[in-house]
Amino acid sequence: MAPAPIVLDSDPGLDDAVALQYLLGTGLWDLKAYTAVGGNAPVEQAFRNARGLARAFGIDGDVPVHRGGGRTVGRVVSDSDFHGPTGLGEEVLPDSTAPEQSESAASALIRLSHRYEGELTVVATGPLTNVATALLQDPGLAHRVRRLVFMGGAAQVPGNCTPLAEFNVWADPDAADLVVSSGIPYTMVGLDATHGWRFTHEDLVRLDAAGPGQEMTARFMRTYLRAYKTNHGDGSCPLHDPLAVGVAADESFVATETGTVIVQCDGDLGRGQTVYLPQDKAEGYAYPPHVLARTQHTGRVALATGPRDFSAHFTETLLRRPSV
Repeated sequence: MAPAPIVLDSDPGLDDAVALQYLLGTGLWDLKAYTAVGGNAPVEQAFRNARGLARAFGIDGDVPVHRGGGRTVGRVVSDSDFHGPTGLGEEVLPDSTAPEQSESAASALIRLSHRYEGELTVVATGPLTNVATALLQDPGLAHRVRRLVFMGGAAQVPGNCTPLAEFNVWADPDAADLVVSSGIPYTMVGLDATHGWRFTHEDLVRLDAAGPGQEMTARFMRTYLRAYKTNHGDGSCPLHDPLAVGVAADESFVATETGTVIVQCDGDLGRGQTVYLPQDKAEGYAYPPHVLARTQHTGRVALATGPRDFSAHFTETLLRRPSV
């Protein structure tokens, strides 16, 4: 079977970086564009990181890297310092040798959705700003994309940015709500599932032992483990963004249900909360009309880990795809 067309929309980001490596290592996808969005780092730094990663993983010049918009839909500052001063710890990667693309991330998404109508998968591992911008420019995108898988949200568990909100959704809640209400076929891979698949120090030892081609990846994951140890006291780190890439090919990595997601966009406490309304229980509640109308738009929501071991598959796949 020929690799399927895909766009990776990312805010690299340590786990975003290895999500790209994992995607390439699977051999399942024909990466048509790598688009950058502000989140773990401001958009310009995220764009520089994306270009550097394209070079590091040997797709320099073959896969175009597109810059996202300079502002979130909700016009809030979304960059975080969790991933270090550059977004990739302290790593400063050599720039791509390819000329910079003048086409924006949103325009690239629209163009590719026409070219690969009914075939294109989009995986978003950062805030949904670029996807929402594309939908604002061309609502028909929602019906041309085969599937959107996004890392974000917390359906039945606490958030990681506030008690109620996961970071990617909190960073641009207006964008997230626009996307999940657009009619686009989506799967939300949030903290309910991503906290269940972990990368451990034993996995890091395997990367270190692999030698040439895995040194950069090992540095990324060592920094990521250290960040979780410092901020959360954890001896392992969740595989947030790689899991979204994994689910795009195989949903058995997670347990999903169908339902409606509504994002809280206002208020300091509730901002970014993803309210999940299970489809099979929608008729049992007296929803107000505007909420009932939203239940017409449903998606798949990952609520737990699935039967297939993603942690093992992730590390094995990285070992098959070294940097150059």
